[in-house]
Amino acid sequence: MAAAWALSVCEPSGSGLGGQTTMLIHFPDGHQTVLDGHSRAPKTVSKKTVRRSHQKRGYRACTIPSTPAALGAASRRYGRLSLSEVIEPAVQLAENGFRVSRLFRRQVQWCKAQLRTNEPALDLLFDDRKVLRKGALFRQPALAHTLSRLAAQGVEDFYQGELARDIANDMRECGGLLTEDDLNALELPKEWNPISTTFRGHRVVTVPPPGGGLQVLQCLSVFEQLHREGMNLYDWYRTIARIIEVVYHYRWRWPLHPDNVPASMFSWLAGEERARELALVVSSSERLPIIKDRVDGGETTHLCVADKDGLVVSLTQSIQSLYGAKVANRKLGFFYNNYLMTCPRQAHECQLAAGALPRSNVAPTIVLRQTTDGTELPILALGAAGSRRITSSVMQIVINRLVLGMSLPEAVDAPRIHGTLTNKAYIEKRMASKEIIELLSRDFRQVEVKASRSYSMGGAQAVAREPDGSWIGMADPRREGTADGY
Repeated sequence: MAAAWALSVCEPSGSGLGGQTTMLIHFPDGHQTVLDGHSRAPKTVSKKTVRRSHQKRGYRACTIPSTPAALGAASRRYGRLSLSEVIEPAVQLAENGFRVSRLFRRQVQWCKAQLRTNEPALDLLFDDRKVLRKGALFRQPALAHTLSRLAAQGVEDFYQGELARDIANDMRECGGLLTEDDLNALELPKEWNPISTTFRGHRVVTVPPPGGGLQVLQCLSVFEQLHREGMNLYDWYRTIARIIEVVYHYRWRWPLHPDNVPASMFSWLAGEERARELALVVSSSERLPIIKDRVDGGETTHLCVADKDGLVVSLTQSIQSLYGAKVANRKLGFFYNNYLMTCPRQAHECQLAAGALPRSNVAPTIVLRQTTDGTELPILALGAAGSRRITSSVMQIVINRLVLGMSLPEAVDAPRIHGTLTNKAYIEKRMASKEIIELLSRDFRQVEVKASRSYSMGGAQAVAREPDGSWIGMADPRREGTADGY
């Protein structure tokens, strides 16, 4: 929880108090739980009050933030330290500041035209209307004060106290729809059983919808159906990209709402029978209809931890797009999310409406190995940032580790491919030979070569258990991150 609060300070582009957090926890006694912080739309949201142009940017794009509730609940239910202890490092980071990195500066540059239209965002991220230079000290005194209040008063203050009133006042003054009643009524986080499937003799455990865990399981199950020894490089990459395209195509056509799907249905959806059906489509030359879905640019923060007692956590938190709705709360110092952009306006399980549950691709995942005494031992925890590239990143790292036998650093760093709903394939330059591109062009209407370690191909974080029982960590070189141990 201390790391999650700290990342809310250090990665405001993809995380923060104005977003949502979901985590998968493996306990020392062998069971797992999902702490689900997927947010909901405010009660006055409708197609009349939220125009299409409102969904992507601005104060009306925001769902009810859940990150404080989720992190607070995790500490209260399972933590060994007080809330004030785990928030204190984040307070110090916000108050004393940290140095602007190259990626931090690039992210602001990418969004600067939109950010400059919002005075609070301008005050937070710019110096005299100029993007902060690399190496500049970035301080957030308003956020430090907000975090200090949460540490002293508890996260309830964000939903029922002074902070809730500050948020509601800010929304009212800026034309947003989030009210104090919405914050008061939030009932999060929910706790669910995880969903799982078997892959290469291991059990892969992840989060149910509305997150993207089911898609990770389906991708792995379909790969299991289609993989054969000695596959050439083209067949390997074509299979992976096509699996991702097909799985997401079926998700789009048949969306699921967690309140309406029994556990037995998830077992079938992630199981062998369904995988065989999808594998037939992947193997065929059938061109699926192009789906122009504009929600493929989400950004996120992910972290994994494992301790000496066997507790393992995989946690993803996000404000959806880079800098969320591109608008901030000046007094409290955080950016609002823009999760309403993931709610379709047409008939859909996640349709834009009061209380709507936005779509998400977050996929905190843990891989378990059965021991000789029948217990399950966590050997890998991972997750990623990058919208649908979360699915392709997690899938390929698990395959690299369990099928190809790569070390964790090799598995995370290895070149990636990704298939889209528009029948495009993205492939990293390291493996994009002229022959591979020509062959992939038979299956995809466009093959786009990305940089060798492209930011756009997802940013994974992972920890893995070594044969001697020790743990190692790996941060994706495509983005910023670090691994540390004590």
